[in-house]
Amino acid sequence: MRILSLAHLTVLDATPPELVSVAAAAGFRNVGIRLTATPSVGAPPYDILRDGPILRDTLRRLADTGVSVLDTEFLRFEPDRPVGVPEGFLEVSARLGARYVLVMSAEPNEDRTLERFGDLCDRAAAYGLQVCLEFAIYTGVRTLAHAAHVIARSKRTNASILVDALHFSRSGGVPAHIAGVDRSLFRYAQICDAGPDMPAPGDTPALIREARTGRLLPGEGVLPLAELVAALPDDVPLAIEAPCRATADLPALERAKRAYQALARLQSSR
Repeated sequence: MRILSLAHLTVLDATPPELVSVAAAAGFRNVGIRLTATPSVGAPPYDILRDGPILRDTLRRLADTGVSVLDTEFLRFEPDRPVGVPEGFLEVSARLGARYVLVMSAEPNEDRTLERFGDLCDRAAAYGLQVCLEFAIYTGVRTLAHAAHVIARSKRTNASILVDALHFSRSGGVPAHIAGVDRSLFRYAQICDAGPDMPAPGDTPALIREARTGRLLPGEGVLPLAELVAALPDDVPLAIEAPCRATADLPALERAKRAYQALARLQSSR
């Protein structure tokens, strides 16, 4: 049985301590925590990047529930922001016991992405952290093949690829493409479903809206999720990242329970 994890974006209105409690009550034993809260996308304001109440409460709830942190996010390389890693991000990730940190790049220049990615990997290695590069059609690393190319150029042993089912599909990916990439580069995957009406590849605002609030639970859409999961290595954890406008008003626990049930059904369908 694969590890099943609740990605924070599924219940983004929950603070990190609340996320841990909700995940445990829903049946998850792992979570992905957003260390950088963004009120503009629906996250409540919180400060977990210093030794304060939020961090201490999160650590206490992890210990009390036995829930583990699969990954921390969300790092993004912006061309107009030289600092891509907030102060305390890697230190807090390590304190939480995270295995992976997630990064995307908005850098249009591949060499600049590579420089920043290599620096992040080197800094993360000092904390025993793996770095997962996520691709999306509207970012500087657009496809699975492009991500594999960047990883190969980086020559970093703690570098890997994050496959998000939505971004994978919207960038033209199909499950058969997984076989063309070194299997050791897949450390975990993010799972959701999506409807048949894909935004135009050049419509970045629509693609971002879909990614943030327009996803569906596995089994509610048309993505070939069973085939995607089967194509991935058998030990790759699955994190469900499925924020959905239609259920946004439900309590976080109810959304988490539905997410767990859908992800468990997908895993057992193999």
